Amino acid sequence: MRVPSKIAVLTLVGLSWALGAPAAATRDPAGPVVGSAATPACGVENLIAGKKPSASQEIRGDVALITDGAVAAEGAQWDAPVVVTLETGTGFVTYDLGQPRSISALVLQADANDTYQVQGSPGPAEPAPATFKSIVEIQNVIDRGHGLRTRAVEFPPVTVRYLRVGQANGDGFYSISELAAYCKKPAPFPPAFRIVDAPQAQVGEAPATPAGPRSKHDGGSILILVLAAAALAWLAYRTVTR
Repeated sequence: MRVPSKIAVLTLVGLSWALGAPAAATRDPAGPVVGSAATPACGVENLIAGKKPSASQEIRGDVALITDGAVAAEGAQWDAPVVVTLETGTGFVTYDLGQPRSISALVLQADANDTYQVQGSPGPAEPAPATFKSIVEIQNVIDRGHGLRTRAVEFPPVTVRYLRVGQANGDGFYSISELAAYCKKPAPFPPAFRIVDAPQAQVGEAPATPAGPRSKHDGGSILILVLAAAALAWLAYRTVTR
């Protein structure tokens, strides 16, 4: 029997390697298989810094204010220029994180005497309302005083792509000046934000059912108008009966 020459054997080996080479070429020897998605690192950066909402409902004002890194001094007026207002208790803003991200801490500066719901959805794009689940309810802090007050909250990590805040409950006058979300809470917590000038809150009674341009001091104005009308009516009556 004739033994194959060395040249023939080497030729067969080389041909076998060449046929298998394309399959191996799809893998980067220094990293993962091409096309695999890397898990985002869990850091202390604000995940929504500078973002604008992907969706909003019943919001008045410049929504860019919510994530611009600026807050008012504690106790500033609830409708200071630094805020957006929620027209009703069903108002909200939603942020798209771009991909599912883990969140375990939030900072919210908002009107002190209201609660605000924070919800999240895993997606996909344009998520249905039913996909949003409660993450945390941010409580009112009226015991710390009136006006804008900062709340910093922590909770067990949740993974969401869309983050929503709103659906407030309280006196009917709702406002938000800043929202920040973190995978891991920074130190210190809450972190320092840029403080902008804003008038301090004036304590007053709010009307029960606000409508149109709103002020927490409309109740006093209405009382003055009622008293003035009553005085004019009394003067008219005295004039007629003389």
